[in-house]
Amino acid sequence: MRKTAALALMALLLTMVVFASGQQGEKMKMADPAEELAKSIARGKELFNDKSLGTSEKTCNSCHMAGGTKGAKMGEMTIKPFDDLGSKYPNYFMMGKKVMTLSQVVNFCVVKPLKGEALKLDDQKLTDLTAFVASVKATKKD
Repeated sequence: MRKTAALALMALLLTMVVFASGQQGEKMKMADPAEELAKSIARGKELFNDKSLGTSEKTCNSCHMAGGTKGAKMGEMTIKPFDDLGSKYPNYFMMGKKVMTLSQVVNFCVVKPLKGEALKLDDQKLTDLTAFVASVKATKKD
């Protein structure tokens, strides 16, 4: 009798596990990678124009004109337009005086010109800003 009860209990537990995992599979919908990247880039574009990243009353767009598609001047320094930065970093970043990743460069700008707090590496804002900056391609001049 004990053996039968133990087997029945094991069968019940196994059935519950199989049923539960089947239900989770139905609830879990696979994300479309291209759609998720597009959403991240869109959020990053919004953050690019958000003064709340720092306390200087500036946005990323204050130095990187037209969403980074046009060059600008900061004092005597010329700021080049973005052009496929995702493929150019890690690289030596002159203002940081060292080799940096693109996320580190974005954070440098948040901390220095925007006078904000560095974003943590796992912060979605840093991911979104970096995704946006990496997505910008130079515009061709006619």
